[in-house]
Order: sequence, then structure tokens, then C-alpha cells
Amino acid sequence: MSSDGEFVAQEPAEGELLRPQNTTPYLTKYERARVLGTRALQISMGAPVKIDVQGVSDPIVIAEMELNQNQTPLIIRRFLPNNQYEDVDVRTLIIS
Repeated sequence: MSSDGEFVAQEPAEGELLRPQNTTPYLTKYERARVLGTRALQISMGAPVKIDVQGVSDPIVIAEMELNQNQTPLIIRRFLPNNQYEDVDVRTLIIS
């Protein structure tokens, strides 16, 4: 991804806590596109699906369903201007 963020892990480790969030609580349209594309690729390569798909076989549709139900197991790394970064769980972000 560009300098504004990247993916760092599938899910937080057991007992791992993320730092308090300093960036926006909203999922940006760029992050949304990256999350959907990455998750759809994972699903198409055989990754386990976190929701009941009800006969849907299209990985992009499944990724959108996971995102809408806050079940996407990804963490986004957001880089800050001071060369630090913030890891944000996609499930905690507000999707507009």
C-alpha cells in the first residue's frame, strides 16, 4: 500500500491490546478498497470465512458481507507524519 497505510496482521494475538487510537475512527474509501481486495484474495485462496455465506460463492461479495458485519480479521497500520504508526483493527472502525 502507499505511505498512508498497510496491513500488518490477520488478527490481534491472544491478549494483545492495541494502543489508544489517535487517527480517525472511520474507514477511509482507500482503506475500504484495500481491505475488500485483500480479504477477497484471501478467501479465493482458501482462507476460512468468518460469516455464514448462505450459498454465495463470489469472494468479493463475501468480503463485503464480512466487512458490513464487522467480521473482517485484518489490522491496518496507519502511518503518522512524525514517522510513527498506529495499528487499527478493521472491526473497530466506523464504516460509512
